[in-house]
Amino acid sequence: MPIPQSILIVKRSNLMKKFLLITSCVFLLCLSGCWGMKEVQHQIYITALGLDFKKGQYYVYFQALSFSNVARQEGGSSSSEEPPVLVGTGKGDTLEEAFDYIQRSSPSPLYFGHISTLYFTPSMLKHHLNEFLDYAGRTEVIRYNTGVFSIKKDIKEAMSLNGFFGKSPAFSFTFNPGEVLENDSFIPTITYQNLIQRYRQPVGSMLIPSIKVEESQWQEGEKPKSIVKISGGYLLAHKKITGWLNINELEGINWLDKDTTRLYLVYNEKKIGVKVKRPRVKIKVMGAELTPHYRISVKVPVTIQENLKEISQTEIKHIVAAQVQKQIKRTFQKGLDLHTDVLNLSEKAYRFDRYHWTIQELNELTSDSIDSIKVKVTLVNTSAYK
Repeated sequence: MPIPQSILIVKRSNLMKKFLLITSCVFLLCLSGCWGMKEVQHQIYITALGLDFKKGQYYVYFQALSFSNVARQEGGSSSSEEPPVLVGTGKGDTLEEAFDYIQRSSPSPLYFGHISTLYFTPSMLKHHLNEFLDYAGRTEVIRYNTGVFSIKKDIKEAMSLNGFFGKSPAFSFTFNPGEVLENDSFIPTITYQNLIQRYRQPVGSMLIPSIKVEESQWQEGEKPKSIVKISGGYLLAHKKITGWLNINELEGINWLDKDTTRLYLVYNEKKIGVKVKRPRVKIKVMGAELTPHYRISVKVPVTIQENLKEISQTEIKHIVAAQVQKQIKRTFQKGLDLHTDVLNLSEKAYRFDRYHWTIQELNELTSDSIDSIKVKVTLVNTSAYK
């Protein structure tokens, strides 16, 4: 008796389903999925690197944080105990050897994808920065948005400090300077990307902010609280470090920095204090001379914060303009003493009129290179109660 056509169709359908199921399973076995993925607790996450050169060897300091503590703090949970900060030290005749030195002693694999900060000592900056840039460029250890700082001493102590209220270093200035500088742009900061972009530039300079450990300004309970504080900065020009200036000597840079959002000026003799929001600068290159000359114009919108002697608004404008001019001139002269274009004036001529002068002529700055500094002060708010 012949099999009905409907039964044959059902059997063929079932066979097709089984075939597709078996085929799918075979293809699934070929997929890698997440089998090789490591869980968070099975790796040590490096969050900052410190680099030094002493006694003929490279020293690399690895800072690692517990991400469980960071997550708990971001979630609003409080703890009386400070989160642990792990600092390891590797050394070697080469940078690769120094990195391997610490990795071999680690009980878990090291992961470098979360590095947020780089610390360089003066010896590393002055004599071995090129070696590090070559190594980092080949190994892709450093992300381009990593912050760059210098430190004269106490590099391990600086990397071991927790933030305020028992928070981890992830909430400190060197990990996230933008939040602090948004309120007071007292010094420009740079990233690893800025460093590699400007390292080989034939004109101008770059400022690498320097930090120090300070314990005289804050107190936590009965004990002084150690913090990381900006002390000044090293100037990098033409692939070498030309010198160091303190924080007061660098004040003039802020008026020419496009990222400056807010500054404060105080004139003690008249008991005047003002807040400046988003100053704007224009630099005009004069091309009639053998070397370029510059005319600087700065627009300074101010809000009066303090005026105990009730000085007139006109006089306040004159005082502020004179202070701005003084800071720009002082910083420029300090740069000349170090044979460095600290204000990056020559970069303006190099970018927009580079064929009018040679590189040597662009770098020949003197005290007469600035023709004028014009400061226009506008009063935005007196902050006076009616």
